[in-house]
Amino acid sequence: MAEIKEYNQKLVEIGNLLKTKREALGSRYKSRDKFISERSTELFADESWISLRHLTNLENGKNWPSLEMLIKHAYALEVDPVELFREILEIYNK
Repeated sequence: MAEIKEYNQKLVEIGNLLKTKREALGSRYKSRDKFISERSTELFADESWISLRHLTNLENGKNWPSLEMLIKHAYALEVDPVELFREILEIYNK
């Protein structure tokens, strides 16, 4: 995970996309902590799949997600990984 040092508008928009999708899952997942813990239990057999810091950095546009993280994140968001990647590419290619 490499934290981006300079502001990148596209990365911020991607972070907003991820945050919006998380919040759209309902009030149960509004907080990042709750989202991580609930999804760990529900989808990842209680295994840690993302840290709070990493999720915060992704949603604030400070990190690019790795391919593995993008796939896990898509499952946690209940979206098709290919569709999520397509949405990210649309933002990236603007």
